[in-house]
This record gives sequence, C-alpha cells and structure tokens, in this order.
Amino acid sequence: MSAQYIGLWKRESIQWADTFPYEDSIVFWLQAERYFADIRIPLNQPCLPPQKSLSNLDLSELPKFAKFNAFAGTIDATESWIRWNRTIDFKPDPSRIDQGSVHFEGENLIEIGESELGDEIQQYLEIWVPQSQDVSDRLVLELAQELNTTTQSVTYPKALWIIVGEHFIRLYDDRFYPPDFVTPSEVSGSALKRLMQFHADYGKHYGDIPWEIILSNDPSRIGTTLQAKANYHAQWLDNLLIESWTASTGEAIEHHWNVRESTGDLQSSRLTFLARGQ
Repeated sequence: MSAQYIGLWKRESIQWADTFPYEDSIVFWLQAERYFADIRIPLNQPCLPPQKSLSNLDLSELPKFAKFNAFAGTIDATESWIRWNRTIDFKPDPSRIDQGSVHFEGENLIEIGESELGDEIQQYLEIWVPQSQDVSDRLVLELAQELNTTTQSVTYPKALWIIVGEHFIRLYDDRFYPPDFVTPSEVSGSALKRLMQFHADYGKHYGDIPWEIILSNDPSRIGTTLQAKANYHAQWLDNLLIESWTASTGEAIEHHWNVRESTGDLQSSRLTFLARGQ
C-alpha cells in the first residue's frame, strides 16, 4: 500500500495539541517504494565562517549547527497508517516508535500521531504537500562498505541514497554507534563532535548539473555536487555501484553501494553522468 506515498513531500506545517500550526524548518520526505529519507534543516540555519565546514569548526561553534534532523530507512504502510523504521538516524533512539495515521485532503497528506515534547507525550498534526511530478524513475542504494585502497582497510558506515525522479536525499553516518546507543538530551565536547559526524544532503540532478546539493546540514556543501571530490569516478558492476576518489589525506577511497530498489535500466543516461564532475 506504499505506492500512493511515492515521491517528494514538503511539510507545510506542524501543529502540537491545541496550538497554532507553524513551520520553522525546511522539511523534505522522499519516499521510494519501501525505502525513505527525511531531512529537516532550520529556516534560520546559521552561516559558516569563510573556508570552514562542519568537520573543522571549533567545538564552541558546533551547537548552533546541531539543530537539524535527518533519518532514513523503510516504511510499513496501509491506506491509513505509516510506520517509519529508522535504520539511519542523526539522533538515534532505538526505543522510538515513529508512526501515525494518515489521510488525504485533496493532494495533501495529513499525518496525525504522538511524539515526545519535553517530558510529555503530545499529539501532533502535520500537513505534507507533494512536490514531485515524475515518480516512475526510482533507485535506492545502500552502502555496503567503505574501502581504503591505499591501506586496504574496510569499514562499514551506514548510508542510504534515495532517488525519485530528479530528487535525491543521501545520508551518511560513520559514527559507528552501538545498536543500543541513545542520544543524550544534552551533548557537548568530544561527544558533540562525534554526533555531528553525519552528512545529510538533499538535491536534484538535471541537465548539465548532476547531483547538485541544494539543502544540507553542512552549509559548505550547498551548491556543490556529490562528485565534488578529487579524482572522482563511478562505475557499475552488475547491481553494485562503486564510487572512488582521493581523500584530503591523499588516500584512495571507494564506496560500494548495493541496489535495494530500482526501476528502469541502472545504466541509463540518467546515471552515467555520475562519472562526470571530476
């Protein structure tokens, strides 16, 4: 029953209990057949100092950039209910149940559920507005491994890359938290530095501008492309996509992506330009 939810949705507003509806973030939910990704960037996201990115900010500057949210995974759904199963989460909490009843009002999707607000459980209502026209072309990639071909070391970060039509969201998490890790209500120092070791990007691919990042938790990435890395290259090997590039340390890195969902030819012209923008 998830086909009716396929596409890009933008949240128009959220309303808690009997308060007035409001919106303080740019919120996109990108849904494939089963897999989804959600990115939420505050409207007042601060600017970075010149020549800075989140990875090299001083600890004192990080808290104001930690007010975003992003998560991804799979859904279970009926015509009137959705549960979002988070396999990647900027602020992990294994006990969190993210579900709500849903119905359509015209083209808009109305979601009603319960969530923690401070120390209380309160009801919320969200209005989701469809943004995408072409939802027939879909691809979902999940990171299988990260290979350092210089040192021959292999690690297993979490990452999902959801593509629906011209829209994509890509989340990357190499913090390697244990499965039972719960994000503390207050995080500071080295724990905050580790928490912020997370990439959340939304963008589009069209024309001669492949995979342009339009929204990101790291403002330094906005306006760049996913290929904005030294010696970037991408190739298909059956159902495996391999991205390779040279890291700032000079080491050669590969990302091996497994296909989880797809429609159409994986090596169509829409995807071959992954190899451009070197």
